[in-house]
Amino acid sequence: MECRGVLHDGDHAMTVDWAEVSALATALYGVAFVLSLGLVLIQLRRQADERFVTSTQPTFEIWMSDEFQRAQQWILYELQESTWRDFTAHHRNDYGERALLRVGSYYNRIGYLVVYRLLGSRDGVLLDTVAGSAIAVWNKIEPLILEARLMENATMFVDYERMLPECYECYVPNQPVPAHVLEEAAEAARLAGD
Repeated sequence: MECRGVLHDGDHAMTVDWAEVSALATALYGVAFVLSLGLVLIQLRRQADERFVTSTQPTFEIWMSDEFQRAQQWILYELQESTWRDFTAHHRNDYGERALLRVGSYYNRIGYLVVYRLLGSRDGVLLDTVAGSAIAVWNKIEPLILEARLMENATMFVDYERMLPECYECYVPNQPVPAHVLEEAAEAARLAGD
């Protein structure tokens, strides 16, 4: 008859080293914690990417709309006036004024996002799309806007103007940003109170 729990000659007692078990459990918990933390960070990064796409989609939709493109083309190819006085005399309360405000306000909003770093490190994604046109439109409307600031709205499109150095860096990266663009962006920042 064999009794359990009774040791016979040559048998070894099995003992548990609870300190080793505790150390092993602590190590496994640490590994699981680090893996969980890594997965959370990956999920947060993906969530930030999704949020960027979702938040900039309406901006892209505006950019692609026929109304916006028509207004932008009107500024680039049909706008003839080079002073605010002449512009308001010919286009106040008609399509020209709406086109200027639509396009200028759009780029001003993009400028706000870029200047205040609200897109994080993803400014370039948006600027890759709009930088060339933003530069061309600004070159066309700059004299009007500078005069309008003296007459009607002292901060008209300042974030648009402040964004221009980054547009140049994005659109023509191998060329220095023109000095007058840097100076005017600094003046726009001053007007904005930054």
